[in-house]
Amino acid sequence: MPSQTSTQPVPITRAADLRQSATELGKSLSKKATITFPSDARWEALLVRGSYPRLSPDYSLVIEVGTESDVQTIVTYATKYGIPFLAVSGAHGWTDTLNRLPYGIQINMRKLNTTTLDKGGKTATIGGGALQWEVTRALFAKGKQAVTGLAECVSVIGPLLGGGHSLLQGQFGYALDNLVSARVVLSDGTVVEASASKNSDLFWALRGAGHNFGIVTSFVVNAYDIKTDWTVYSLIFTQDKLEALFALINKHEDGSISRPAELALTGVFVRIPPIDAKQPVIAYTVAYQGNQAAAAPYAARFQALGPAATTVTANVNYVQLYTVTGNNLDSAACIENHNLLGSGVSLPAWDPVGTRAGFSIFADATADPRFNSSIVLLENYGMKGIRAVDPATTALAPDERTNPILTSPIFWWEGDNEQASKDAHAYAARIKDAFYKGVDKAKGKRHTYVNYAIGNEGLEELYGYEKWRLEKLKAAKRKWDAGNGFKFYAPIV
Repeated sequence: MPSQTSTQPVPITRAADLRQSATELGKSLSKKATITFPSDARWEALLVRGSYPRLSPDYSLVIEVGTESDVQTIVTYATKYGIPFLAVSGAHGWTDTLNRLPYGIQINMRKLNTTTLDKGGKTATIGGGALQWEVTRALFAKGKQAVTGLAECVSVIGPLLGGGHSLLQGQFGYALDNLVSARVVLSDGTVVEASASKNSDLFWALRGAGHNFGIVTSFVVNAYDIKTDWTVYSLIFTQDKLEALFALINKHEDGSISRPAELALTGVFVRIPPIDAKQPVIAYTVAYQGNQAAAAPYAARFQALGPAATTVTANVNYVQLYTVTGNNLDSAACIENHNLLGSGVSLPAWDPVGTRAGFSIFADATADPRFNSSIVLLENYGMKGIRAVDPATTALAPDERTNPILTSPIFWWEGDNEQASKDAHAYAARIKDAFYKGVDKAKGKRHTYVNYAIGNEGLEELYGYEKWRLEKLKAAKRKWDAGNGFKFYAPIV
C-alpha cells in the first residue's frame, strides 16, 4: 500500500515554537495590529494588570488587534495549532483560574475602544476594548448614560459578561440586562451576532457566563437620558456602631424601609488611623440620584447612628460620581502591578454574628503591616431593576437577583513572597466563611458572583443550582465552543 501523509497541523506546544511561527501569523493581520515579544521594549507595559504578580498568565507574545478580522485571524490560527489564548481589555479580573494559561497569546483588545451613540439616542455601540471611563465620558458629553459597572479602569464588556453591578442597577438592572446585541468571535474564528432574535441560545449564555463562549468585538447596550445629578453622603462609623449600621442596612432590603431605585448604598471596612488608631472603621456611602433635599431623608437614618465624620457632596454629575465614590482612575480600585486578592460573597441579609466575626478577622489581618491597606467591600446597590428581569431569561445565577448584598475582602500587598500570598488567601477564606454564617445556619446554599470569584468555587456556586440551567449552559458550550478554547475565566467545563 502507498504510504499516507497526515494533513493534520502539528500542534504548537512550546512558547519558543510559537514565537518562531508568529511571523507567519503577522502576515495575515491588519496594518493596525502589533505583535510584541518578551525581548521587546514594550513587553512589560503590555503585561501591566490589576493584580500582579499574584496573577501572571504566562504569555509568549502579545498581539494588539486593530480590527475584528485580526481577532478572527488570531483565534483561527490558535485553534488550528492548539495554542492557548486570552483576550484582554482592562486586565482587572482577579480569579486564580487566569493563572492556568501555560503559554500562549494575549489578544489585546484596547485599540477597539470606540463608543458611538446610535441614531435616536436609545442605544450605544461600544468596542470590545473600551474601558468604563471612556464610555462614561463619551456618553456623558451627549447627555446620556449606560449601565457600565463600578470602577473607571475596568473594561465594560468584562464585568457585563458576568453580571455587571453598578450604582445604576436599582433603576436599570445589571449591565448584562442592558445588552441588546453582541458580535462574537467563536473559537473556530467565525464571527456571529447574538441577540434576542439571532442565535438566542448564545445570547442567553453570554449574559452571565459569557467569558466561556467567545470574544466580544463590539456590542450594543441601552442608553438612558441623564435626568439629574447625584447627592453623596460619605460617613465614617467606628466599630461600635457596626451592629446598628448593618441592622439599618438590612431594613432597606427586607421592606421595613421604603427604598427608591435611585438610592445606592455601599461601603468598606478600612483602617483610617486619624479616626481610630487601633481598630478599622466602616466608611459608608449613601448615594442618591437627585438633589440634596430629596436625598436628605434617606441619609438622615444613617446620620442618626452618630458617625464619627460626615461629608456631603451635592450636584455630583455622573462623571464626577466615580471620584466621589472612590472608583476613579486614581483610586485604590485601579492600582496596577500590585497584588490584589478578592473572594466574593453574595448574601440575602447581613448576619450580625457573621458580620462582627468578619470584621474581627479583618482587624487582625490589617494589623499586619503587609496587609494594612486592605479593605472589605460592603455593597448594597439596589435591587428594583434587577428583580424586574425574569431570572430564566439569562445565564446569570438566580441567586444574583435575590441576594441584595455583594461583599468581598480585598487584600493588597507587595512583592512575590509565597508566604504572604498564602496568608492573604487564608485571611480571605476566613472572612468569607464568617460572612456565610447566616446562610450556613439556615442551611442555605452559598453563592458567589462570577466576577468576584477567587477560583476555587464549584460550578453551582457560580452559575446556579437549577439542573435545567446548568444543562442548558453546558449544551450551549458544546454547540458554540466544543473545543473549549475559552476556559481560563470561571470555566464551566
